[in-house]
Amino acid sequence: MRADGRVALALLVAVVGLAPARAADVAPSEHASRDVASLAARQAVLGEQADAARAGARWRARALYRVVVAGAALPPDLRARAIDAGARALARDLSEARLLRAERDQLGGEVAALEAAANDDEAIGAPPAFVTPVAGPVLERFGVAPDRLTGVLIGHAGVRLGSVAHAVVHAPAAGVVARVAAEPDGTTVVLDHGAGWTTIVAGLAAADVAQGDHVAAGQRLGLAAGAVGLEIWRGRHAVDPMLPTLLVTAPIARPASATLAAPAPLP
Repeated sequence: MRADGRVALALLVAVVGLAPARAADVAPSEHASRDVASLAARQAVLGEQADAARAGARWRARALYRVVVAGAALPPDLRARAIDAGARALARDLSEARLLRAERDQLGGEVAALEAAANDDEAIGAPPAFVTPVAGPVLERFGVAPDRLTGVLIGHAGVRLGSVAHAVVHAPAAGVVARVAAEPDGTTVVLDHGAGWTTIVAGLAAADVAQGDHVAAGQRLGLAAGAVGLEIWRGRHAVDPMLPTLLVTAPIARPASATLAAPAPLP
């Protein structure tokens, strides 16, 4: 294969198909396994092409050496042009070999990262039976949606639930308080539920728990400042809290101080 053809093929191999599939019915571990196999195959092709490019560079270097050493009988101008052409071709071959090796090494890093992600996904257990932290309408849904004021598309890693001020906010599931932090919209509580599952409850006026506390499902976390945010994370992937498979239901203990609307039905 000519040098230009090898470079074009290397670029094609490096670009086509790098983005993982996004089908909703494929598990993250299946995504990772498929991508690992695809990237590993492309890495092998790039390795073969890098070896071929290095072999071509060695041949070119020997040919240039013969011109330099044994070409003294040639006319000076012809010999100079031959040396210049050979040096340029050798530089191209060496540059191509470096490019292919760099592409191969980059894919090797991506393969290692995907294999680690696949192992992480396999280690994640079944989710607990989550409950909503407050009983109220869904003001913002999971995913990408236009902002109500600006119309700009904004991604939401969770949902935003309507609530009255000072309503009791409950733990979505049993777990350990991993973090309590003050945010512009109120206090945020991060709960580690084990088996790779984490929730983030935001919008508290104050928190009644501290980092390291063990909480039960439905236990009081604090009082709402207004709307309450809920994010559910499976490892490093945010998932829709309103998925029926997560068994999101009304809180175990409803606030006694206010009558709240039931969660809005999904379309």
